[in-house]
Amino acid sequence: MKITSFATILGIACTQVPANANEAPPPPALRVHLLGTGGPELVPDRAGYTTLVEAPGLSDPAGLLLFDVGRGALQRLYEQRINPRRVTSIFLTHLHSDHIAGLADLWMTPWFLLGRTAPLEVWGPPGTSAMVAGMRVMYAHDVKGRQNPFNAAEGIAINVHEVTPGTISEQGGVRVLAFTVEHGDGDPAFGYRIERMGRAVTLSGDATMSEGLIANARGTDLLVQNVIAFSPRLSATPEMQGVLAKLTTPEQAGRLISEATPRLTVFSHIVKKELPGEAGDKVILDRVRATGARFPIVMAHDREIVEIGKKISVLPAPSLSGLPELDSKSAPF
Repeated sequence: MKITSFATILGIACTQVPANANEAPPPPALRVHLLGTGGPELVPDRAGYTTLVEAPGLSDPAGLLLFDVGRGALQRLYEQRINPRRVTSIFLTHLHSDHIAGLADLWMTPWFLLGRTAPLEVWGPPGTSAMVAGMRVMYAHDVKGRQNPFNAAEGIAINVHEVTPGTISEQGGVRVLAFTVEHGDGDPAFGYRIERMGRAVTLSGDATMSEGLIANARGTDLLVQNVIAFSPRLSATPEMQGVLAKLTTPEQAGRLISEATPRLTVFSHIVKKELPGEAGDKVILDRVRATGARFPIVMAHDREIVEIGKKISVLPAPSLSGLPELDSKSAPF
């Protein structure tokens, strides 16, 4: 049984059914695409950490906010039937390589292949400007050579906003707040809280437990939370002690959930070593439950969707059947 089937057991709706069958249900306030739910490990079914927060009904760019750009982000956007050229608002939690590995691909390919004409707006911690400048040097050959009458210079521009705690973006009724988190050698690092129409999504980013994380997760509708767990053998090694210390263990997650009381917690950026597959996922859930945490919890899988309104719906990854190829500026979506 797939782990996400626990959503039904835990009282999270799997679909939203209108009161009148002849009327479409109202759109959710927020729709969260769990594009990539893994860490830096190479596993068959989880790409690098990437989360897209969609505000249905809003036009671009306010309606599509991308948080971190892990390995495979461009492919995952395409698989959701979201044309990557539409995604120009990007928020980075920190600058570890597994959170920016897909940034250059998202910057370059939707420009020359798919016809993006707007610059990227990138929010990130101090150091983001230097990272982007280095990326431009690395891809200088493309930046120079691919500009032509068909590929506008504006579409390759990047505007960087280095963030401090507080409200960092407010467009179309969507508010993004940054808060400091603790991530050891990944600092400076931030989590984000996204608010719209009285609903909220909190993204922990990569972080260990802290009072600031608890405060910003308190009462949120959806907490997208990192989690880390190793086999007993690896957990005992000196090298892995430092890794465990900079992320959230299942026991810490249980405390966080009990104190912050989110309506739903979804584990993403799932870092497991010697705990493969769904059996490893179950080990994490069992350890969280052993703390006494009783609020709904789901282990995420790539491309699953969470819709947030009066109800919270956990939806499976969209089918890839009939997915058209995105091969030109006249691509079908």
